[in-house]
Amino acid sequence: MSDLTEATRELFIRSLKNEVFLRMPFYEELEKRNLITFKGGKYIEALADMDEMDDLAQAYTTNETLTDETKDMLAKPRFTWKKFQIPVRYSGDWEIQNENAGSEEQLLDLVPYLVKKAQRAARLKMMKNTFNAGSTTPRTDGGKEFQSLVSALNHDSTYGTLSRTISTDTRNWWQGADPSGLTDASLTASTQDTATNLTISNIRKWINETSVAHYMEAKSDLMIIMCPTLYNKLRAEMESKSIYNTDLNKAIANDTANQGFNKMILDGHSVVDVPFLQESSTTRSWVFIVNLNDFELRISTARNFKMTEFEWQGKQTNGVDYYLSRILVAGNLACWKPNGSLWLSNVS
Repeated sequence: MSDLTEATRELFIRSLKNEVFLRMPFYEELEKRNLITFKGGKYIEALADMDEMDDLAQAYTTNETLTDETKDMLAKPRFTWKKFQIPVRYSGDWEIQNENAGSEEQLLDLVPYLVKKAQRAARLKMMKNTFNAGSTTPRTDGGKEFQSLVSALNHDSTYGTLSRTISTDTRNWWQGADPSGLTDASLTASTQDTATNLTISNIRKWINETSVAHYMEAKSDLMIIMCPTLYNKLRAEMESKSIYNTDLNKAIANDTANQGFNKMILDGHSVVDVPFLQESSTTRSWVFIVNLNDFELRISTARNFKMTEFEWQGKQTNGVDYYLSRILVAGNLACWKPNGSLWLSNVS
């Protein structure tokens, strides 16, 4: 292994957490909760809780026959491994001009440059994966791309091999929460695409009057994600009501701004802006309310951002004078309880 290969790989892996995961608020919180996991296996699977058993409880008198009913309360969604690679290359000219050159001759410190570019590529790819590359069409179980928040929370699309249909009350427990606040039994059509306004009152409604609150164990479990435009609108309303100007919010703002995003607290829930969502008119109208405990980023132990050695391509038939390494990733983003989170696609 060359010195350049060893130095580049070591620096990339050593700084992966700080420069990739901790610069994306959603993954920052998953990492803190140990929900970025590294495992193997044929599939990504877990048991999902799909029902309660309170309706089996029986009030009875002394001489009354006791019931012994049962019900299915577990399902097993399954996700497949998705793969991507990032090629990292430099030319023979770069090697001549920069590797082992003195400070006066060297035009570019090659190792940190390659690492920085690779980390940015990994961060942008993971950001696109998380937010469905800005598309309202959810990434599917059978597709080759990592699945997304949209995949998990979009209504009436198969997810984790389990179909779901609101109109026929098919697995509504596996749907993302609906902002109308209706119960599963009375819900006949999705309202997640209905035009609505971002206000403090509406956020409280979307949480407290939907299944989001039902599955929330602590206020800190929820993260509210939006673009900077919507974030600034909400912040202005919070400032006008003296909700924003607290020592906690000021401390958080100073800390997270250095990581490339802004964060504040509303009713104990974290609210973050994601610059990627600002990039198109479609994503600028998206708001996600996610229960962080219900998501898992599973990364394969065999392809855990593994960086291969740099190989000189000139040794191949018709090869060219450059060196090539690849960053290899296999994994997927899984949500084990979509009903505890919510996606709105038409917010202003």
